[in-house]
Amino acid sequence: MAAALAPQDLMEDSICPNVTQNIFVVCTPIERNARAYTMVQQLRLRDTLYRVAVYPAPPDNTCKGVIRGIDIDLTDTQLRELIVTKRNPSALEVKRIKNTTAVTILFQGMQVPNYVYCGASIVRCTLFRRHTEVCYNCGSLGHRADVCPNPNTTWCRKCGLKTPPENHQCKPHCTLCGGPHPTADKDCKRKFQVPYIVRQRRRRRRRRGRSRSRGSSGASSRDSSATSSTYATSRRSRSLTPTARRRSAQRSHSRSRRHSPSRQAELTWADRVQGKKPPLRSTPPVTKVTRPSLPEHESEVVTTLREELAGLRATIQQLTTQLNEARHQIQTLTAPKDPPSSTVDVSKPKRRAPPLREADTNDSDSPEDTLNEILRLTRENHDNIDTLSRRVEALEQKATIKAKTKARTVVSVDPTANLPGPPNSM
Repeated sequence: MAAALAPQDLMEDSICPNVTQNIFVVCTPIERNARAYTMVQQLRLRDTLYRVAVYPAPPDNTCKGVIRGIDIDLTDTQLRELIVTKRNPSALEVKRIKNTTAVTILFQGMQVPNYVYCGASIVRCTLFRRHTEVCYNCGSLGHRADVCPNPNTTWCRKCGLKTPPENHQCKPHCTLCGGPHPTADKDCKRKFQVPYIVRQRRRRRRRRGRSRSRGSSGASSRDSSATSSTYATSRRSRSLTPTARRRSAQRSHSRSRRHSPSRQAELTWADRVQGKKPPLRSTPPVTKVTRPSLPEHESEVVTTLREELAGLRATIQQLTTQLNEARHQIQTLTAPKDPPSSTVDVSKPKRRAPPLREADTNDSDSPEDTLNEILRLTRENHDNIDTLSRRVEALEQKATIKAKTKARTVVSVDPTANLPGPPNSM
């Protein structure tokens, strides 16, 4: 064999031909066999020798990026030493695209970095997009002209006509996108295939969009059905006359008495003589009615929040009152005083001057000190009011969120519990 492998070494390998692309894929779980396959350069089939190009396929959970402007004189070995380093931890393999300055890099994972290190240089890296293979010989898609299985077929690349006649005149028409240009031209929108990463992201977005649309449509249908049933019930109740309403109520009462579990079955004359007790009828199963929780069935958390909110509001009111009183005192102290009258009361004796110690004490309690103290208390009260106001707003928002997101409660209801019983017979 061309790979120089023994037949017993090929027991776990498999070969799958691809007629469309005129290639074949070799799968092997043994790394030594894979390296031997990559060294093959030509195959002999009967008396004909064919040149082949072998390359290893990338493993799963990998993606490709491409860098451009790399020196053509660098070999693949040199490129591997420059790129597959610790500075590019996700880079696995490097390969040049034919004889161009573009180099493809295989990365571990499903994300291509924006920049990579090529030696000491930082190079822009983009997602690799594979060209749509078009055969310029037969015009088919999926393979190139060098591996065309129909080398004797001709076609017009401009319009796509098979076996065109001589002096053929036509208008350009792309067989890929239908545009007015030759097939697979540089301006063709479908020249490049959509990468697998992009297709995977688009599928995820479509799934999320479908799930969201299903959820919104289901919720709207449930709301509309509940609204229509409530509206129909209210319309029927309004359309009934008072007499009809009384008759419907009597019919419902009779049904409840007929299906009441507490009513005993009637006994025959023989059973009464023997003294048997009447058997009780089986209790009908209790149905479960699902209804939204009412305000009186709110959770304890919401009730606690409301109580704390009321207490904070009372505290704010008290602090506001104290603040108003302090402001009033400030205005009283800062108001201009009336000048003393010039008249002298002769009837009262003159008052002696206070001693020195008493005068010093009165000077220490001056109006300026009192005013400063009141201003300090006012600022403290104002800060406390702001803090409490913010806390009240936070509690109100929390209570609103709790009230909106509370779950529906399942209440066990006995269908005959609230219905009136039969009248007492005398």
